[in-house]
Amino acid sequence: MQLDTSKASQNEYWSVDSQPADLSGRVPLWKAPAVLLCFLVISSVTLFALQYDPLLGRFFPPNDWVFLPVEGQHFIAIRHFLMSFFVSFGLFANGSWRHRLGFIADLLISFVVVCLLIDFFAYALWIGFGAPIQLRNIQIATGLIGFALFSARLFSWGKMPFPVSMEIKPRSATKSFLRFGIVLVLAGLISWYVAQLDLELVAVLRDASLLGGLGPGVFLFLPSLFLMFYCLAKWDTFWRHETAEFAPDITIVIPAHNEEYILANTLKAIDVAAAQYDGSVFVFVVDNNSTDATAEVAQTTFDASRHANGVVLKQPIAGKANALNLGFSGVETEFVIRIDADTQIEPDSLRRAMRHFSDRSLGCLGGVPNTRGRSFFERARLAEVLVNHGYYAIANEAIDAQVAVPGMFAVYRSDLVKSLGGFAFGLNGEDSDMSMRIGELGYRISVDPQVRYESEVPATYAHMREQRMRWFRSAFHITARCFEATRLSKHSLRGTIILPIMLLNTAVRTMGLPLILFGMIELLEPFDTGPRPLWVAVGAVVIGAPTIVSAIAIFFNRTPRALIYLPEYTVFRGLRSYFTLESMLSISLGQRGFHRTPVTLKPLSKTSVPVEAHDSHISGDDRVSSPAS
Repeated sequence: MQLDTSKASQNEYWSVDSQPADLSGRVPLWKAPAVLLCFLVISSVTLFALQYDPLLGRFFPPNDWVFLPVEGQHFIAIRHFLMSFFVSFGLFANGSWRHRLGFIADLLISFVVVCLLIDFFAYALWIGFGAPIQLRNIQIATGLIGFALFSARLFSWGKMPFPVSMEIKPRSATKSFLRFGIVLVLAGLISWYVAQLDLELVAVLRDASLLGGLGPGVFLFLPSLFLMFYCLAKWDTFWRHETAEFAPDITIVIPAHNEEYILANTLKAIDVAAAQYDGSVFVFVVDNNSTDATAEVAQTTFDASRHANGVVLKQPIAGKANALNLGFSGVETEFVIRIDADTQIEPDSLRRAMRHFSDRSLGCLGGVPNTRGRSFFERARLAEVLVNHGYYAIANEAIDAQVAVPGMFAVYRSDLVKSLGGFAFGLNGEDSDMSMRIGELGYRISVDPQVRYESEVPATYAHMREQRMRWFRSAFHITARCFEATRLSKHSLRGTIILPIMLLNTAVRTMGLPLILFGMIELLEPFDTGPRPLWVAVGAVVIGAPTIVSAIAIFFNRTPRALIYLPEYTVFRGLRSYFTLESMLSISLGQRGFHRTPVTLKPLSKTSVPVEAHDSHISGDDRVSSPAS
């Protein structure tokens, strides 16, 4: 069958999974620019008043809303920035005027209280111990708490999925918390020690816009923290005993909605990998309400396959989770792999992935996506996945804190997925939800950077926008669904530390572009009445530590060609910040406070192959029988 590959770029990729109707709303293309414009106006006018009004200048000499006479200077008036952003975002948030104004009032009142408490604490240290009040330290504390407050209030006011009842028995909780605490202290000590040294390298980094006004201590903290976690994870892997010959029978489930243009490539790649795998390989392609020739392409490809048998199932109810659950309900092998219809695995991927499951503590495993670098998005994506999947994800394993294993390629113990009720419909991040809950059962969640696959990277702006808005909402949806794990009494490091950090990181990324714009405003001549940022400080926000971390990740993953993509990745990070802003604007406001009774899920029941299924009956010794037979 001749495939029309042009459909890949013509498809807008909008489906019921793109935006859960009960939790979010569509964001017009004009809305994010309107937020930024509103922010520019509000921040400029109020900053001008703060600097030129005699009364305000008398009470707030640092040109920021600081309630104490302080020493030192800052490079960004962070309190002013945050309050201006809170108002601008709230005015265009997704909700009624009543909810938007309530959201703004809640943010501003809470933030002012936080600022007063911070200033009172600094004043108490000065009175009690003679410690000088440093403006920079106050601003750093205010910024971190302000970002966290924004994510917490958006989570509280936004419509979120219902939480589920969870059996939480973390693996080696004491060891994980102990490691986390020790490495945290070591990273702090290293950062403090380096900050005391008068290093020539620091001046070089400042000139290259890699430090700005942060100082080497703040700059080094996160890179050193994750580097130590990464080394610990590699140490654990070195001592872990796995059987290279372990090759059990496996089932692969592929949900497919209008994938005729690429599905044949995915199935052919599986057939090639099955030839190098000693166990049997059976494939379920679940045609999820397609309007094209997805089912016919799958059947034709199965007919030509030599090493992997397969069946086409029909799921008329739209939604990837519905398709996945239909496929998983028919799985009878001990292990199951979900692969996206636009993902082609490497010939050795099955062999490399399954060997890890000789360790019975492993519950879920992922790999690292690869790209060919044919476009701007593909080149930026390569650097991104090496950092997120090939570095941070592995570092998280040192403390059993990995949350997300992307559904592009994920291996599970099939009984775990079934016992947890299958995949969730009506939220974003059903893959992360599953890996998170498997980890909370006490199983290890892992990523092998040697397990590679190529997953389609959006070719158009519209597709990338849809994908990223969906991905960035998932941090909120997963936190809501796994809310029980956030309770301190559950002793879950994922729940009490990692999920809140995910929300904090989303808030920081949401405000990335506004922060750069605000820094540029403070550089303008009308505001030159007090401390103002340096150009290198603004550059540090754009470049900064992420560039260094990216280079480290590329080095450890032995992919040197990605180094030349770092400038494009830097630009893409700005675009990613813009998509995050749009994603947060899509969250529907409506509830106040997250107080819901957890839902108890029923195990995924086994179903027979539907009558709509099309089995491939091919004779020959190279074919394997269906595990459902």
